[in-house]
Amino acid sequence: MGASGTKRVIQAELSQDQLDYLKMRTRMTEEEIQKWFHGFYKDCPDGLLTQKQFILMYNHAFPDGDATQYAKRVFVTFDKDNSGKIDFTEFLLAMDLMENGNLDEKLRYAFQLYDVDKNGILTKSEIETIIKMILSLRGEGNNDRLKNDVMKHLNQFITKFDENNDAKISQDEFCRICSQDEYLKEFLSPNFSS
Repeated sequence: MGASGTKRVIQAELSQDQLDYLKMRTRMTEEEIQKWFHGFYKDCPDGLLTQKQFILMYNHAFPDGDATQYAKRVFVTFDKDNSGKIDFTEFLLAMDLMENGNLDEKLRYAFQLYDVDKNGILTKSEIETIIKMILSLRGEGNNDRLKNDVMKHLNQFITKFDENNDAKISQDEFCRICSQDEYLKEFLSPNFSS
């Protein structure tokens, strides 16, 4: 008897405990949560979203670019328990933040997304990686002029807001930089409106 033929039991409905938890942790109504739940299980009948599925969804949403690297970062950020798959709760909490979060919450999420080594700071190398991922996502991966313009603009703000002059950006510094500069907010926070 092996587990290789075992299939995950499909959850047809949210339990009241799950629903109460999600109502408490999100800004969604019960009806909205149920709608997201049914859509999630329609697309992911086993109740789990794999990284491969997630990348395909992102590439479909951004047909003019290559969303692969960006989608991988988003996936890792959504996957709070580091299981390699996104369950419905992880998915809904992230969607709530992206749809209903205020600017500060969204910028803090963006910082987590871009902090590849999860050490609480962004280095110049991580920032360059971010810019390359976003340009690729937008179909402008080969646009060196735009990359250089963004880096120049960002470096000016790093100089202005890097409070301890360590050439590294903390989460608070990142949020302050982006909230005070419309260009960087729009570029570094794709799909985040406030």
